[in-house]
Amino acid sequence: MWMPMGERAKSQRGEMDSCSSDDESDVSATDNMKPTTLAFDINELLNDEEVADINLIPENNADDTQIRSVPAIKAILAARSKVFKRMLYGEFRETSQSNNDEGITTIRLDYSGRVLQLLVEFCFTDKLSSLHNSSEGRTASLTLEGKCRLLTNLSGAAHYFDIPKLELDIQDLLKNYMNEYPSLACAILDQSSQMLSGENLGFIAMDKIRARPKSALLQAKITTAPPGGCVSPVSFHPSTAVSTHSPTACGVRGGITALRASLLEHVIFDDQSNSTELTKFQCLKFWVDGCKHEVTLEDIQFPRKRLDTDDIEASRTPHFSSRKDLSSGSLTSVSSSEAPSPPPRVTSPSSPKQKEEDSSSADVQRERRIMVAKFLAEKLDLSLIPASELSTTITDSGLLSTHDLYQAYRLQALNAERTKSKVFVEGAGLGEVNGTYVQRGSHEGTPMFRKEGVWRDKEETFCIFLCTYSNGNKSWCLSVVPKGKEPGKTSDIDFYECPVSFGKTAVSASGETVPSRGWKLVSYGSPPVPKCSLIAGCVEES
Repeated sequence: MWMPMGERAKSQRGEMDSCSSDDESDVSATDNMKPTTLAFDINELLNDEEVADINLIPENNADDTQIRSVPAIKAILAARSKVFKRMLYGEFRETSQSNNDEGITTIRLDYSGRVLQLLVEFCFTDKLSSLHNSSEGRTASLTLEGKCRLLTNLSGAAHYFDIPKLELDIQDLLKNYMNEYPSLACAILDQSSQMLSGENLGFIAMDKIRARPKSALLQAKITTAPPGGCVSPVSFHPSTAVSTHSPTACGVRGGITALRASLLEHVIFDDQSNSTELTKFQCLKFWVDGCKHEVTLEDIQFPRKRLDTDDIEASRTPHFSSRKDLSSGSLTSVSSSEAPSPPPRVTSPSSPKQKEEDSSSADVQRERRIMVAKFLAEKLDLSLIPASELSTTITDSGLLSTHDLYQAYRLQALNAERTKSKVFVEGAGLGEVNGTYVQRGSHEGTPMFRKEGVWRDKEETFCIFLCTYSNGNKSWCLSVVPKGKEPGKTSDIDFYECPVSFGKTAVSASGETVPSRGWKLVSYGSPPVPKCSLIAGCVEES
């Protein structure tokens, strides 16, 4: 059929557009037909209010978020948690929930909105991607301390709702954080002390503080972002590493200032800690200047009973019948009748008058912190603190009385009159033993020499001392002597030894002998063997 040229062109373009539209429809249909997994489809239901049949209402606003309810699906919650199943379908159904006009079940829970949000996310997806998503406003602004406190609270919820995989995964992630930043152990210990189910995390955190007291208690802040940034972990898996270059690492806090007054004495004066007296004093000073927790009247009722570890654990976790076996990784669930303990509320001033009151309260709080620190400072052995620190840092702090300082100066003056030797160790294949050892104490009537260091991620005291074996032979030993143990016992960690008859010795002014050469490799040492030389108060024998 004949038609004008213009109309023929229009017709052809229309046919082409129709074909193009059909092709696009085919591509779209092909995309829609791509197979998906069951896990993917369930993940897509997260936060979908059209299919949600339950709302979890937070009654604890400790994280100061605007989350008023968390939508979920009852069947999925029941499938992931036996406690949820009993609450929604079992014996506690009538008392634990209510329904609105639309048939949506509502349950009020004593957790923060962010904790409930993460709990539901894990039930749906088996991971916590939003915790590490930099676009998640509130979470993105958290420091690592804030994130660790949030995870600790989430661990309590996982324990309460009997979701052991989540609880164990949180433990693994928090261990990674503490290995990277030991100061976070204080924040985790502090937060776990407020939870009925916080015992396991408390023990883990305390072990880290004991192993690395300086790093855990005093090194608590990173002020600049490292170059390059990184991608944070997006799932909870034991093999997931925590990157040093995470943007959220900026402002890492924790440390001694993260602890409330009730934990201070237990941590600083822990019998199993390797902290020096100077480190203990620095902890008190930093805590006075930086602690944000409220100090109650109960905290300043002196004199107080000095609680041991069992008393501390019993007072903060009264419902535990046994401690978790940390080596096996097994967990013991609590009954659903136990209620979680809410963290303290934080409010901000809303009026000039309230700001004035808060300012006054801040002054009162500082005075209370000073009272606590002064009381604990009396437990310090000032004779073990260098005189240079006594005359500056400690005197300026105002935490010690004039009488205590006088006695300390007197002891320091007496110690200064005694000539003390130092031994310089070099060339050892095990680098941890190299360095300067200072004469402190004696063993078998012969001076001992000590050096603080780190061995297998634990702060230890390296010692050089003379030891007599059961067969009568004598050797100088270079070893780690565990805190509270006598030198020369099987508990020593031996690196090198030098039999007295073999070693070339150096003689001090007072006649003691120290091996210079002739060391042999033993137990945990690595070749080559070290060379030792006296560098103060001594002359070497020719």
